[in-house]
Parts: sequence; C-alpha cells; structure tokens
Amino acid sequence: MTDVWSNWSGWVKAWPKGLAAPSTEEEVAEVLRTAVSPIRVAGRGHSFTPLVESSGTIMTLWGLRGVIDHDEAALTARIKAGTTIQDLGPELFERGLALINQGDIDRQALAGAVGTGTHGTGGTLGSISAAVRGFRLATASGEIISCNSTENTDVFDAGRVSFGSLGVMTEITMQCRPIYALEETGGRMAIAEALARAAELRDANRHFEFFWFPFADHALVKILKEVDKEPRPRRRRPDGEMARDDKTMMWACEVSRLLPFMRGPIQKFMTSASGSRYSGGSGENGEQKTKVRWSHDAFPSDRNVRFNEMEYAVPAEKGPDCIREVGEHMRKCGVNFLFPLEFRYVAADDAWLSPFYGRDSVTISVHQYHRQPYKALFAGVEDIFRRYEGRPHWGKLHTLTAPDFEALYPKWDEFRGLRRRLDPTGKFLNAHLKSIFGEA
Repeated sequence: MTDVWSNWSGWVKAWPKGLAAPSTEEEVAEVLRTAVSPIRVAGRGHSFTPLVESSGTIMTLWGLRGVIDHDEAALTARIKAGTTIQDLGPELFERGLALINQGDIDRQALAGAVGTGTHGTGGTLGSISAAVRGFRLATASGEIISCNSTENTDVFDAGRVSFGSLGVMTEITMQCRPIYALEETGGRMAIAEALARAAELRDANRHFEFFWFPFADHALVKILKEVDKEPRPRRRRPDGEMARDDKTMMWACEVSRLLPFMRGPIQKFMTSASGSRYSGGSGENGEQKTKVRWSHDAFPSDRNVRFNEMEYAVPAEKGPDCIREVGEHMRKCGVNFLFPLEFRYVAADDAWLSPFYGRDSVTISVHQYHRQPYKALFAGVEDIFRRYEGRPHWGKLHTLTAPDFEALYPKWDEFRGLRRRLDPTGKFLNAHLKSIFGEA
C-alpha cells in the first residue's frame, strides 16, 4: 500500500503495508491472525498522539457500526465498536436511551473514545470509559473473549482504557439512561471569579466548564442543566462546512499566525464579543438567550478549525492553581498562540490506566492552530502539569515514557503483565507504544 494515512489535525502520518476494513467480528479475528505487524486500529483519527501510526497494518472499524440491541430494564445498549458517537446519539434516542455524558466532540468512534478515556465535564460524572459495562475483545491470537464484571475481570478493568494495546474491541456494552434535555447558559466571568468559584459552580450544575484566552481578564463560562422543557432541533453541520464562529476563529488564527503581536488584542476582543456577563447564580444574566436541546445535540460543538492538543488531568483541588500558572506562563513565554485553555471536571473511576483512576480531577487542555508549531508551547506547559501530578490524556500530545507512567499509575506493572500475556509477541505495539510500555 502506498497511500498515506493521517490523523484529523494532519500532523500524524503513516504509510502502512496493508489496510484492513473488516465488517464482522470474525473478519477482525482473521486480520489479527494473518496481517503484518504492528497492527493498529484507526477510528476517526481524533487522537493527536501517534497511537495509530504503523508501517505494518492499519485496521479501520468503519464496517462495524450500529446498536446491536438494548436492555430496557438495565438501561444498557450493546454497540458495535466502530459506531461514531455522533451516529450513536440518534440510534439510542430511538430506543428511549441516551449516554450519561459526552465530550464536546462527537466524531470519534466509540472504541477510540473508550480506549483513550475521552470525557466531558461534570463533578459527579465519569469519562465515557467509566460507563462501559462490558466489551468483546479480539486478542492477538484471534480469540474473542467477553470482558465484564464477572468474566475476565482483570481484562475488563485494564481494557476499558487501553488504547488498542490489548486487542481490538468489537462491541461495547454501555450504561445509558432515559433520554433527557439540557439547557445551555453561560457568558463572560472574570477569570479571578471563575477560579475562586470553580468548586461552587461545579457543585451547583450538572455540567460546568470554562474557556479562557490567557491574555484576557475574563473566561467564557458554559453551563448545561437538565431541564423539563421542550427541546429545539439542531442542524448538525457536515465536516468542513464552517459556521460564522468557525470562520471568525479561522480568521483570528491566521491573523495571529502572520502578525504575532496581535494575539493579545485578538484574544481580548474575542472574549469581550462573546455575549453577556454570567452571574453564576440564580438571577438574571443580561439579555442572554438560552438553548434547550436533547442531550446528544446539546453536548457537541462543531469543530472545523483544526488544531493540535495537549491535555492533562490534575487532582481536582489543584485545578484552579494549575490553570492560573499555565496561563501566566503562556502570556510570558513568547510563543505565538491563539486558542483558549479549556477547564473541565471529571469524577474518579477504577479503570487501571484511566487518567482519573482513584481521584476526582480537573482536565486542562491547551490547543495550537494546526498551521503553527506546537512543541515549544506544549513543552513549557507540560512542565507545569507534571509538577501538579498531572496524567496526560492518552490521545493528546505528551512526552512521557514508561518510568513516568510507572510513578503515576498504581496498577502500571499489573497492566504491563496482562498486556504481555495477551500479546506476547508485541503484535499491537508500534514505536509510540513501545516507548510508553518500555518494550524493546
């Protein structure tokens, strides 16, 4: 094969010898028995790390899509692993179900979102991986095993966040809930107030997050509350079709890229132009209009301006101090950037390699426009994250290796032992994963 594979941002590329596109579980198993290693699975390319990069075989799961069945009493659904979260929302809705939580991008395949610990925000809400109640895994030998709280429990605990290093998920059973509507409010809030009141706003709302351009004095707060109101339909834009906000962001990125001295004024302008002030209480918030939508339409944002991203999860109580220091560094470091920082809460879980294992967390995301280099900006920020005991998102850029992860994850050695047992020849290990696991 001579075609190039690339991720969404365009910075990760691969020239595999083979491309496999199975449409059944049996075909997945056959690929694993016969294809050239390393074998890596591509979802929709929304990981910024080289998780999928391979000179051997890249397998797509586009042929494994749809809801297999659901359990009305248990509020669970069995879902083929290649189903995108965007397609899953309406399919669950037809069955009276919805995901408990989502992130603000829904283009990912479910297996990719689960495997990397993708998340939304909410002080009592875990990542997508935390809602997994079971999965079927095709191992390196082509064997298919069922993993849940009673079968292959060690693989279940390890595999919920394993970024394709244990095998290939073919179907996933998700804990769901009855359909629900969310009302979005928010607006500008002084960054000092947002940081001082972060825990209060987290506890008062089902979903709280904010975006902060470091050169601005205000953050853009976003609140989602569950409501008993009539939702309005939402038109989802196809990939590449830019809304006015996307076009404005693209223009701002290009101006800032070409005229770096404009980055501060542009960030201040974009903040001041983003609606009314948000009080964060039960009172009025200026003339702001609210939006009520079904959950699968309320969570996602259309992201058509491409970027590269670093994200770390730090202990929840340290989140405000950490982002304050990150913002100060970004203002002073001299590196050109435009995108805002993103601040979200995620509840603790028990998946062995989840960034949220055993601790409530705050995630802080740093973005860089895809036409600008990111390494210098991310290097300084990563030093701060590491001092705050941060754990990186597995699908987002970082420079950590095996010794770092051994110190961050209590179950690290157990995971590595299980991985070797399931994949003794390293069939799923590309160069990136060898570095992560300390494998020769």
